[in-house]
Amino acid sequence: MSSKKSSASRRAARLAAAEQSAAIRAEHDKAERRRRRWVVGGVVATVLVALLGIGYAVQSSRDTSGQSATVPSGTLGAFGVPRGDASAPVTVTVYEDFMCPFCGEFEQASRDRLEADVAAGDVVVDYRVVSFLDRASDGSEYSTRAMNALGAVLDTAGPEVAVAFHDALYAQQPEEGSAGLSDDELIALAVTSGADRASVEAPIRDRAFGAWVANATDQASKDEVNQTP
Repeated sequence: MSSKKSSASRRAARLAAAEQSAAIRAEHDKAERRRRRWVVGGVVATVLVALLGIGYAVQSSRDTSGQSATVPSGTLGAFGVPRGDASAPVTVTVYEDFMCPFCGEFEQASRDRLEADVAAGDVVVDYRVVSFLDRASDGSEYSTRAMNALGAVLDTAGPEVAVAFHDALYAQQPEEGSAGLSDDELIALAVTSGADRASVEAPIRDRAFGAWVANATDQASKDEVNQTP
């Protein structure tokens, strides 16, 4: 009798162990299915992010002005206004907005040193003007208008006159939040800097280089420049 009981106990123990093992395998299989779903989901998400990134890159590479830009002749690259010889061994790139008061302070503090380095042939200054502060010009879009005027002077009178005009714009820099200089004042200042009135008046008034301004500002943002100077 005891032998039969012992045999039954062993069978019961084996059955319990088998049931426990089956439960463990079932739980493991369930966990594995969950893991696979997470992996597949993660791959799908990664692919979607990659596709979105590609889409953003393609979109970002487009001309955000909605039209092809007329680039002024004499630029350094697509957007730079050069002070000095472009073949100089060192390039100092300066991002500026003609409405930015800190840019004006930077110009005052750095002008003499940069001019000396340019005169020695050691440096070319690459002015990358942008229009971040259109919103701070009482609705007149002064940053865009001033940079467009710079493009007109550069295109018609060359880099040396454009640099003189650049300096004059800072010498007469308006207060942030004001409407800035009028088109008439920009034209007059361009002429006193050495530009020909008949050549610059129409492109300044018509914003002939407005798309160039927009593209330069957009490129600065793409290059992770979000403040000036």
